[in-house]
Amino acid sequence: MTGDVVAELLAEALRDLVRFVDERPDDATADDDVRALESVAHVLHQVTPEDRPRMRALLGSEFAASLGWT
Repeated sequence: MTGDVVAELLAEALRDLVRFVDERPDDATADDDVRALESVAHVLHQVTPEDRPRMRALLGSEFAASLGWT
């Protein structure tokens, strides 16, 4: 752990997404895809209100708004 919460959460979300894409079975369904994306969103929602401005700067205001961060 680096102690940089934002970097750690982004790394975890990216790892989960890449792992899913790399290991996605041929018989995966649309529901499996949605669950994988929900897992990534869950990780990103762990950002504290204090860290949201930094995350917003990294991900963009539009994406941050889609996560419900005003």
